[in-house]
Amino acid sequence: MSRRSRSLNVVAVATLFVTGVVTPAAAAPTDGGQAGERGRAGWQLLYAEDFSSPLPTDAQWARENYGDPFDTMTDDAGLWYENDYGQAWTDQLNSFNTYRKEYQLGTNGWLTASLSARDWNADGVIEAEPSITTENLRGAGKVANINVPDHTGGAIFRPTNKLPQEYRIEYKLKTLDFGGKRNGSVTYDGRENGYSTEGCKTQHPWGEGPYTPGWSGNAAAPYCEWQDVRSGPYGYNGFHFMTIVDFADPAPRNNHFWHYHRKVLMDSFAQHPDRVGNGTGGRICDAKTKTYYNYRDSNFNTVNMWISGMPRYTPGKGGLVGNSQWFMTSCSGGVAEQQLSTAGEMLPELMPQNDYTIAIERSKTAYTLEISGLFARSGQQTFRFTRPFVVDNKPIWHYNVTPDEYDGRFNGDLKQNGVLAQRTWQDQWVNGSAYPDYFVIGDLYTNVYEGSASLDDIKLYVPKKKR
Repeated sequence: MSRRSRSLNVVAVATLFVTGVVTPAAAAPTDGGQAGERGRAGWQLLYAEDFSSPLPTDAQWARENYGDPFDTMTDDAGLWYENDYGQAWTDQLNSFNTYRKEYQLGTNGWLTASLSARDWNADGVIEAEPSITTENLRGAGKVANINVPDHTGGAIFRPTNKLPQEYRIEYKLKTLDFGGKRNGSVTYDGRENGYSTEGCKTQHPWGEGPYTPGWSGNAAAPYCEWQDVRSGPYGYNGFHFMTIVDFADPAPRNNHFWHYHRKVLMDSFAQHPDRVGNGTGGRICDAKTKTYYNYRDSNFNTVNMWISGMPRYTPGKGGLVGNSQWFMTSCSGGVAEQQLSTAGEMLPELMPQNDYTIAIERSKTAYTLEISGLFARSGQQTFRFTRPFVVDNKPIWHYNVTPDEYDGRFNGDLKQNGVLAQRTWQDQWVNGSAYPDYFVIGDLYTNVYEGSASLDDIKLYVPKKKR
């Protein structure tokens, strides 16, 4: 995930719930870190999955032919790359094969597991297969384990069908090992920032852009000469705790694709020290003192809570399409600011004895992001922020799940100023459109991110029926 630097811009005052203090009045249920029904007042449970039953084992890998893309822009075989790089890029895409696998699980098959893997030499054999399995985690019981042994793989959970118009989706994160420091260093267990140290690890063939640092910008360059993800100016690891996206049946794809399809999200962004360099790396909120400190002074295990705003409908020459990014913390009073700001530092070394409950809600007027658990410096906290769909004429991207929630005011044409060719995609948010919600949990990038995580108790709530 690239964090593009922009000036700070305050857009909304949101609901904040931190260890029992509410300011201003809550717009949606809060649980204060308590795992009881008090936190779910007004909601009734629709589905729950505790992974006590074995997962399906009969799903087979199928080769991706790129014949049914989610969009024609930055999906894996997107025209955006071709317009910037030409035939050399197409040759790179065809130098390997991608395989997909999906299966349903849970009551009525309400959950779907979706995986992606790379066959590096196109010989029909996947070299480092990602997986989602169940296991008995010591001290935590049965959990689902997401394992992505190579950064070109992906593994996620998503709903099989679109989410209701109003909902609460939550789960418990039991372990997390997708980069960041352990015992003060990003080098641990024979890995660097969560990545294995064998061979090269680059964004190939979906670079940050032909004019960005870390490579020549020539798509004909060998694999190892593309932008490094393990270290260097684009070195980072991460994990999507939960994101809400604007299209049906999401599946792992290259990282740039997702920058135009997320509405709200919570994620980890484990930057390598090379990427931080002489800068701050962003800022982290100490919820106890309501003051920020520099990312470079942290353990790099962050939880970012943010919304996607409007994109630049006309990126610069060779630039990529992506939405603006607005972060919420208790230090800002829950206000969304267009500056990389982290809500808190997680403590993976203390998991699973200390786990995290993660949730996103949608009401008739707003999204709410929430995480409860033990954080460095801040202690036991529940961070909870509510952001209305539109504030001061600044929207959450594609917030409308039905046509009647939106009047077309943010519509525009997306214009690519490609290095080799130009193209326009018209009407990106037209009146009468609708973007039903789907959540994604896991590693959804197929050219960045590597590691493992385990989780439990995925639950979907809907509003209680009024008597």
